Amino acid sequence: MKHIISILLLLATIGCRQKGPAEVTGMVSPGEYSEYQLFLIDGDKRDSLSVENQTGLFSLQLDGDTSRIVTLMGVVGTGQNKWPFEQALYIEPGTKVELDIQFKNRRVEMAVDKKDRNNAALITYNRFYLDKSRSIWENPPVASELKNSMGEIYTRVNNVIEEFRPANMTESYLRIQAYLSFIQALDGVTYMYSRNGEVLPDGMNELVPPVYEVLDDPMASRFYNTNSFVFNYLKKERETPEEQIQLLKERFTVPSIVLSVSRLVLQSFVANYNYKNGFEEGLLRLKNMAAELGEEGEKLVKNFESKKYSMEGAALPDVMLEDVDGKMHKLTDFRGKYLYIDLWASWCGPCCQEVPYLQKLEKQLNNPMVEFISISLDTNKKAWKEKMKQLNMHGHQYIVTGDQFATMMNIKGIPHFLLYSKEGTLMQYKAERPSSGDRIRNVLVRLK
Repeated sequence: MKHIISILLLLATIGCRQKGPAEVTGMVSPGEYSEYQLFLIDGDKRDSLSVENQTGLFSLQLDGDTSRIVTLMGVVGTGQNKWPFEQALYIEPGTKVELDIQFKNRRVEMAVDKKDRNNAALITYNRFYLDKSRSIWENPPVASELKNSMGEIYTRVNNVIEEFRPANMTESYLRIQAYLSFIQALDGVTYMYSRNGEVLPDGMNELVPPVYEVLDDPMASRFYNTNSFVFNYLKKERETPEEQIQLLKERFTVPSIVLSVSRLVLQSFVANYNYKNGFEEGLLRLKNMAAELGEEGEKLVKNFESKKYSMEGAALPDVMLEDVDGKMHKLTDFRGKYLYIDLWASWCGPCCQEVPYLQKLEKQLNNPMVEFISISLDTNKKAWKEKMKQLNMHGHQYIVTGDQFATMMNIKGIPHFLLYSKEGTLMQYKAERPSSGDRIRNVLVRLK
């Protein structure tokens, strides 16, 4: 008897292994859109779907021995008439998904055999939400109708699940999609109402369950906006990052979500902390919170420590600057002179508008103790050089590649001007712009 059971188990195992790859096939009817691209995202793998020009037929095999959700993505049209779409698909080894895809009126119409209950459910709800969100955006419901109209985004998924009876995995995906779709639509409606000076009716958030009842699910990690929605929930519920992380651990059990959202909480703390007040206290708080994040936590701590360069009295940052000839320099090369530093980029309109004022200021100042230095934050050296030529920029012109310098200096926007003493310490973190005229000129002329 034991031998019979062993043989049966072996045969079952072999049968599972012989299911083979899944296949996604179908036909595209492009209509008025002659150009389009289709991709299938399966985990970390991205495959292009090759479509026959004459027939519109396509076929793609997907390896893998587990059922899963993949994403069909497309970019349709050209130029100003280009638009994207995406559709989740349920893949089961050894089966075929047959799709009928049509493009018309800047939208995709997708169909699948109703016997494929998982993909029929996914496509049905996605089509409903896209139609619903377009309707809400083009014809915003009046306040008295808003609750019913918006609530349908979340409740309609129950009808879809009841109609198609999909697998548990698909049902989980649909419920999370419906929840995130509602939150996203609510953000849009809130914006539209506020733009018109109106206020949303009370109780809109009560139309759906709390975030943690829906998004504490491994499937939620598939959605790019899950982490940001959880983070926003934490910010509304708790004030300090320590309290936010504590609430996160109390309400969420999925390790990947806890880790990712913890990272967002700490990144926000590093980006928004007031480094001029309580630097050491903030550093200690961060070290305590980041201890469980391993290498990522260590990087955040180093990021925080580097912000000391943005505090008045801080030493010149030790970064390498490249001139137009490719030679490397350091700011410490100018020790003994006051440094008025312009942080700019070729793509920054306000930065370029300051250049004529900067050139005029440098020409009129006539103070040999002040050096004018321009540092570009461009990532494109060619664009940097072309803009310098266009604006007739001269003198000490440098570029610092990457975002290290901007991160160290806690730069949140450009143009940004810095003023350093002749001893190489930061005098003014936000010095007056050249366009301020006498305000900056009177500061620089007194430097001896």
